[in-house]
Order: sequence, then C-alpha cells, then structure tokens
Amino acid sequence: MFYFSNDTAFTQDQINKIGNTIIYLSKKFSDLNKTKILKTLFLLEEAAIKKYGFPFFGIDFQLWKHGPVAKDIFIDLSEQSPSLLAEFITRDENNPASFKALKEFCDDEFSDNDIQILEYVSDFVKDKSASALVKQTHGLNSLWRKSAIKNGVLELLENELKNSTEINIDFSILFEHDKYLRERFEEMKETLEFSKQLKK
Repeated sequence: MFYFSNDTAFTQDQINKIGNTIIYLSKKFSDLNKTKILKTLFLLEEAAIKKYGFPFFGIDFQLWKHGPVAKDIFIDLSEQSPSLLAEFITRDENNPASFKALKEFCDDEFSDNDIQILEYVSDFVKDKSASALVKQTHGLNSLWRKSAIKNGVLELLENELKNSTEINIDFSILFEHDKYLRERFEEMKETLEFSKQLKK
C-alpha cells in the first residue's frame, strides 16, 4: 500500500520504519515535539548515507527555511491528530505540542546497522533543544546549506523571502570529492526507486 502526497509516495515498509523510529525516540526523549522528530529523521538519513552509503528511510527532505523537512511527515505532525502515523503515535494530552507512542517499538524493518545508527543519533539528539538542532542542520558545511547554495535559494531562505521550496536535499553532496562513491550512491538510489515501484 502507498501513501501519496503530491509527487511523494511512501511504502507501508517506510511508514512502519518511520513510525517505529518515532516510537524508539519517544523512549529516549523527554519532550518528543515536531521539530525534534523532523530533525532527528533527517540526521538519521544523513548519518546512514554518510556511514554506509545507503539511506535509513529512502525518503525526500526538502529545503525549507527551518528545514530540511520531510514534507508529508511535517504535514502529518501538524494535524490535530496524525493520520499517516496514527497507528504509532498520538498527541500527548498533558503537552499537546508533544507526541507519545501508542505501542512498543518493533525492529522488523531495521538492520543491525540501522539500530547502531538509531542509538548513536538518538543519544546525540536527546538533550539538544529544537533551536540547537536547527543550528546543527544549518551549519556552514551542512547539506542544507550546500543544497541551498547549489540551487540558488540560500539568500531567499535566510532572509525569509521564502519559507519553503520543493527542492530536495541532495545527499550526493556528501560524496562530492569522491566520484566513485557518488556514482555508487546514485546507482543505489535508482535501485531503491525501482524496488519501490515494484511494490505498487
């Protein structure tokens, strides 16, 4: 089954992995708010690609003012009640800006490498504020900044002339100085997209 939002599609496997990742984070973080979830999802994707050359989720993250943002997840977490992730999380009635898990973590969608990345990134993020995570993802050598420069939108985003774009973060920038790894990553992306199409 696929979930569509404009040109983006998630497989059920991806929804399960995103949902269970957030459940895992709910056990680690005292305040599981929208910004912290969105930033952690991006950092997981970046860390997995950087370390293993393979994405954690295989989803797109767009260049927004406070991005990188997985748009469909942002929309879902902005609703009164999540629908895409309704099986996994709900708003915390004691703190409506935060979310709580609806069930226990299930690792069916996760490899051993995934679990290592999940532990590492969640430990890195757990004590950081949302504003500190925005600074982290917008640093001078960040993928957000390099992608914004590459696409000519950095000034527009930084000066708040634009709050969001439809431009995806270019993870191949991680391998800009290594042609072999960049080509291997691009081949892997094509293979991943092909396998997604087979699940339709």
